[in-house]
Amino acid sequence: MADKFNPPKPPSVESTRDTEFRVLESSFGDGYSQRAGAGLNAEGVTFNAVWSVLSVAQADQIETFFRAHGGYRAFEWKAPRDARPRLYRCKTWKRGFRGSGHDTINATIERVYDL
Repeated sequence: MADKFNPPKPPSVESTRDTEFRVLESSFGDGYSQRAGAGLNAEGVTFNAVWSVLSVAQADQIETFFRAHGGYRAFEWKAPRDARPRLYRCKTWKRGFRGSGHDTINATIERVYDL
């Protein structure tokens, strides 16, 4: 069972969700091509989560969770506007130091389809 990611606060409004379908495509002569979805789960979703005003302790909590999963272990998270939790992983994030005891985290959180 995957761990649940419960950040201390929801991501900021400047967060975005990117969707890209994985497609297998073969091109032939005269501009003809064939396309098909790459597998059963061809929809790739990446969430660019931004936490813009976090206390140092809150930023540490998020960063500790991501580090514990090492970029490859899936975790369960209910992204904003998703109807239900899904499996994600986080390989990269940036931490900014705003001063006055506040930090920011910008994380790239990718949807995964684990068994």
